[in-house]
Amino acid sequence: MSSRIDLVVGGVRAAELVKEYQGRLEAMDLLDPQAALEVACYAYATGCVHLLAAPGQVWARAEAKDDAEDDAVQYTAPEELHLIELENSELGHFALCREPCGIVTRLPLEELGSGYTLARWPQKCAADPGP
Repeated sequence: MSSRIDLVVGGVRAAELVKEYQGRLEAMDLLDPQAALEVACYAYATGCVHLLAAPGQVWARAEAKDDAEDDAVQYTAPEELHLIELENSELGHFALCREPCGIVTRLPLEELGSGYTLARWPQKCAADPGP
């Protein structure tokens, strides 16, 4: 699944996020400005979960198809996951998420990106210096 970041945070904030990522790519990966901009635009446009995932977000589960024996297609309502924390270890990259019922789930980021869509981004506070 890909997440249209501009639909979640708005066009102005999406442009800010792309610009911030471009700056990190220039500083940390020593990319020239145009190459960094292209990489940043592509990463956000394709909904790269490794870049998008951040604590405080809400991700909506893609609607699942229920394969009944009579071939009738039924859809269940998507569930939401509140992303609590990101975990990077030698075992991989994971998202710790809380389900609406309170259960905490540990998902590989690839699974979060393929089965869920970013629904809400945490609001940036005026006192918050981070991205």
